[in-house]
Amino acid sequence: MANRIRTSFGLAILLFTMCLAPTASAESAVELDNPIWLSESDLGLEAIAVGGESTQKVLVAGADGYARLLDGADPTEQIELATPTDDTIRAIDWHPRGKTALLVGDNGLMLRYVAEDHSVTTVTGSSQLVNLDMAAVAWNAAGSIAYVAGESGWIWAYYEGQDGQGVFEIINEDNPSSDITDIACQEEAQLCAVTTETDGIALIDTNTNHTMYWIGGEDRRWLGVNCAEPVFNRCAAIGDGRAIGSIGMSLQRPEESTLFTQIIPDLGGEFTHIHKRAPGEALISMAPFQLTAWDMSNGEAYEWVEYSDVSNASEGLAGERLVGSWGTTDDSNVGFVVTSFGAVIGFHPPVETSVWTDSLISYILAVVVLVAVPGVVFGLIFMNSEKLQRKYFERRNAKREAAEQQRIDKEKAEKRAARKSKNS
Repeated sequence: MANRIRTSFGLAILLFTMCLAPTASAESAVELDNPIWLSESDLGLEAIAVGGESTQKVLVAGADGYARLLDGADPTEQIELATPTDDTIRAIDWHPRGKTALLVGDNGLMLRYVAEDHSVTTVTGSSQLVNLDMAAVAWNAAGSIAYVAGESGWIWAYYEGQDGQGVFEIINEDNPSSDITDIACQEEAQLCAVTTETDGIALIDTNTNHTMYWIGGEDRRWLGVNCAEPVFNRCAAIGDGRAIGSIGMSLQRPEESTLFTQIIPDLGGEFTHIHKRAPGEALISMAPFQLTAWDMSNGEAYEWVEYSDVSNASEGLAGERLVGSWGTTDDSNVGFVVTSFGAVIGFHPPVETSVWTDSLISYILAVVVLVAVPGVVFGLIFMNSEKLQRKYFERRNAKREAAEQQRIDKEKAEKRAARKSKNS
């Protein structure tokens, strides 16, 4: 009997605890919207770039020369671009004035996009890049030079000639070695950061005939770099093993620039791409599907989109490979991510319930539970006690017998009264 009572009481306490326990919430800083699919088939996207002259525009490109222009605020507005190639496009960069963009890729591919008529043409003079896969392209802050690089470590400085004839100049003829993985130029200074497979990280000084300064990082493979912090002249590079390299640029003495590497241990994936979300902050794409925000000014990382939240919502989407992301100009906390298949997924801050409303609901639930639990406890004890059940039924039967006797006595009294009235 005692064991049954203890068990019943424990069940009631468990019920009470479950009713008062807070609901679990996602760890992501933002919520994801339903995807916008650019195609029903796998597009094999490899690159995105955000730019534009007056409004935010996004170029996406990838396998078989595929390229499309999206509106940065509303990606349902799209223009598919006709390109003169079947080679894979690996990297894109907008000219600072936003009227054109350069696209580079396999087999020395180099294309020029013109926003005025949405034309895409082969850059004149780029034939010298043939047989080398290009993986990086970046305009300097002035828009006077674009750096193009990739396989075998060759880096070219590209000048757009007045007659349309492109001029190419190799800037590291003496020491090409490791494949170049990415190039990014500081937005307000004439310095560009270069990441490599095995040679570490270098800076290019565009003011001194493209002098290169190697600043370290030879111990790992670097995957990408972004220079979204113009105020403090900083860039951020991502490497294997969840490494983030904070690049401090010395504008007057580039050779004194620094590289500080941090390992972010609490993340469950590997870095793949890095793009600007807001001034001073970048979004790092990871595999499997998750996003990490990086504050360049403070050197701090925080979770933006958790893989568990994505996998719980859609296992299919969780298997997608992220290519990049962007925050909108109106609100950098609202933006989009792009997958290699061709899904464009919006993100926005979570919709939060009022604290007062949550508290009120909690108090109401607590009162209901406090009223209900004693009854639940007694009911569970009663169902497990033969003695209590026997006493209950004996008492109930006695009450029924007494009530029945009262009914019979009343009926007899009424009959006697009726006979007496009839005789009189």
